[in-house]
Amino acid sequence: MPVVIQSRSADEAEWSDEVWRRTHFEAYVVAKNKAKLTGRIYRLVDEDGAVLEEVRHLGSSFRR
Repeated sequence: MPVVIQSRSADEAEWSDEVWRRTHFEAYVVAKNKAKLTGRIYRLVDEDGAVLEEVRHLGSSFRR
């Protein structure tokens, strides 16, 4: 089942399609890594448009 990864920043209302992956697990790993790198909010959407999961990075950011 293809899963679409969508993103938005905390101050945006609209979700933007980014990429898709073949499985929920593959999509989750990509979204989690992107959230960690960008600070954006990601969600996983199935082929019927149902939201499967929302992914955020809640850890501390990298500091020098």
